[in-house]
Amino acid sequence: MKKSLWYESWKRFKKNKVSLFSGIYILVLCLIAVLAYQISPYSFDEQYMELILASPSLKHWLGNDSLGRDMLSRLIHGARMSMAIGIVTALISLIFGTIYGAVSGWIGGRTDMVLMRIIDLLYSIPTLVLLILVKVVFDSLDLFNHPELRALMGMLMALSVIGWVTLARMVRGQVLQIKQMSYIEAARSLGASPVRIVLKHILPNIMGPVIVLLTFQIPSNILYESFLSFLGLGLQPPFSSWGVLANEGWRSLRSYPHLIISPGFALFTAMLAFNLFGDGLRDAFDPQLKNK
Repeated sequence: MKKSLWYESWKRFKKNKVSLFSGIYILVLCLIAVLAYQISPYSFDEQYMELILASPSLKHWLGNDSLGRDMLSRLIHGARMSMAIGIVTALISLIFGTIYGAVSGWIGGRTDMVLMRIIDLLYSIPTLVLLILVKVVFDSLDLFNHPELRALMGMLMALSVIGWVTLARMVRGQVLQIKQMSYIEAARSLGASPVRIVLKHILPNIMGPVIVLLTFQIPSNILYESFLSFLGLGLQPPFSSWGVLANEGWRSLRSYPHLIISPGFALFTAMLAFNLFGDGLRDAFDPQLKNK
C-alpha cells in the first residue's frame, strides 16, 4: 500500500473519536502490563492473613482475595499475562497465517487445493473443541518439568493453532486477486523472482486488511484464554490472568462479589476497546464498506 493511502487511512481514522479513544485505552493497558511491577501497590503474591476476603478499602481499593492478596495488584499483573498471551499468539498466527495464505494463493493448482482442504478440515472442528483438544494433547506430552510453564506453553500453542486459519484464508483471497494486476505482470516480465514479487508488491498491499483482522484476533485470544482459565484448563499458579481471577471470584460470587467484578470489568472493557478499535481501522482502510 502506498504511503499516501496509509496517510489517508490515518486521517479517516482520526475522525472516529470512539476508535481513537479505544486505541488510547489499549495503549494504557499495554503500559500497565509492561510496568506492572513498578505501579502495583503491593506484590501480587503478598498475603495479609488479617484481610482475607476483605471488602474494598482506602488501602486496598479492590479488596482482598481468599488468601489475603491485594486484588488491585493481582489485576494489574493479570493484565500483564492476559495482554501478553493475546498479543503473542496473535503475532504467531499473523506470521504463520500470512506465509500459509501467500504460498497457497501464489502457487495455486494442486498445492492450493491441498492447503485449502487442510483449512476446511480445521474449520469443520468447533473452535472450542479444537482449542481444548490441542491444549490437552500438548499438556500430555510432558515437554516441560514445571507444570505452570507447561500450562503456559500449552496455552500459547493452542491459541496459535486456532488463530491462523481465518487469516490464512483471507490472505490467500487477497493474493489471488492482486496477482492478476497489471503491475504484477510487469514485475514478472522484468524478471523479478516470485519471492521478491510477494514481499515487495503483494504483502505491502494487503497489510491493511491483515492489521484489521489482527486487532480482532487479539481480543478473541484473550477471551479464549480467560475461558480456559475459567474452566481450570488455563494458567496455573504462580501465573495469573484475568480469567484466573474471574474463576477464583466466581466461587464466592454470592458472598464476595467484589472478587469477580474487577476482573470481569477489565475483560469487558478490553474486549470492547479492541473491537471498537478494529471497527475504526476497518472503516479507515475501506471507507466504502462503512458507506454500504
